[in-house]
Amino acid sequence: MLLYVHIPFCSSKCGYCAFNSYVGTQELYGQYIKALCQDLHQSLKAHNYPEITSVFFGGGTPNLLDFRFYDKVFESFLPYVSRDCEITLECNVNLLRLDWCKHLKTLGANRLSIGVQSFSGNKLTFLEREHKVSDIFQAYEHPYNAGFRNLGCDIIIGTPLDTKSILEQEIHSLAKLPLTHVSVYELSIDEGSRFANDSRRIESPQENLGIFMREGLSALGFEQYEVSNYAKEQYYCKHNLGYWEAKEYIGCGAGAFSRIGTIRSMASKALQAYIQNPHQRKLEVLNPCDLRVEEIMLGLRCKSGVRKNLLDSHKCQELIDSHILRCEQHQGESFILANELFLADEIALRLI
Repeated sequence: MLLYVHIPFCSSKCGYCAFNSYVGTQELYGQYIKALCQDLHQSLKAHNYPEITSVFFGGGTPNLLDFRFYDKVFESFLPYVSRDCEITLECNVNLLRLDWCKHLKTLGANRLSIGVQSFSGNKLTFLEREHKVSDIFQAYEHPYNAGFRNLGCDIIIGTPLDTKSILEQEIHSLAKLPLTHVSVYELSIDEGSRFANDSRRIESPQENLGIFMREGLSALGFEQYEVSNYAKEQYYCKHNLGYWEAKEYIGCGAGAFSRIGTIRSMASKALQAYIQNPHQRKLEVLNPCDLRVEEIMLGLRCKSGVRKNLLDSHKCQELIDSHILRCEQHQGESFILANELFLADEIALRLI
């Protein structure tokens, strides 16, 4: 079982961000954490779920909150986690502090995913990030000195400024950090973001920079295990891998999603509504076709693949014969994997 915890607070809103996050709401931090703990207690205690194998704090900006806010939050879920549970927090560069890292490590956190986004000053300005390039290397010293050895980095590519030369600089800079994981996301202009409402047209680069980035990361020892994710020595993000493998998950916090069996649910997105009633959920019943499509779309995006018995055998065999797919055995079951993860979405559409 996976647990997602949403921290919806930010010090500023980047132009590309369409996540459920809020700026200038410091007076609600305490009330929100109290509601979140109530949500966690009820969500985890009310059902006889298996042990939680991963916890992921997303946002928003989890390290915007003072470390003392997390004492009660960790108390709420730690009784339900497995001994080897992965506990990740997303962090922003400019807000990382040594005392914060030490306290979260003491509580039980063992992985940080840091939103660097770029080592180019011009790209950081375009993406409306608050930190400077000079802040990045200092920021990684704090969690490393606090004892964190599983450290990730998010990079955005596909901006109008990106060229192979720029990405060579990104790769060169990544090599200097004590990283186990890198996520490389193509810039997307999503509905609800400020970029989507901007009158400017944001042009993407013409060349395929994803393959170029993959080659550079491979040279540093990072393996692509999902379309946008790379890890050293199998330091896969257990939490995200669980989503791609269609595992059930519990979501707590404003706007967080859960999927238990055939029921998907969402908590109230509005802060005040969530604080007043953190247990309220909007429910959606998924039919077998919904679940099958979701499992195929997600499974083909990662190296775990998708169960062969979910696929049309004739279409599947055609793509295997064309070397687009391959079949592997795991624990006595057949799984189908894409030979090129960057084509996963197109392949999935042919199979559904």
